[in-house]
Amino acid sequence: MTKVTVRYGESYTLTSIGHAGTGESCTAVSAVVQALAGWVHNHTGTISLAKGEAIIAFPEQDGAEAVMDLIVIGLLQIQQAAPDDVSVIVEIN
Repeated sequence: MTKVTVRYGESYTLTSIGHAGTGESCTAVSAVVQALAGWVHNHTGTISLAKGEAIIAFPEQDGAEAVMDLIVIGLLQIQQAAPDDVSVIVEIN
């Protein structure tokens, strides 16, 4: 199972750990996480990607909340389609 935690507040953090049970679910989560990593790479933040683990953090900046909203929507849709493979927790501080 892939467990994703997203934190909103004065800064934003996405942590993803594990592998989804199916290749399709894992690929979907990876695509969304890589999209966020690409956005952060072009802006301000830190990216740590390894096999089965991702930690992406960035401060409040232009477009940050909208980007994270889209990421969360995508991840929640994947969770809805594959609840045995993906768990998403959203924390708002």
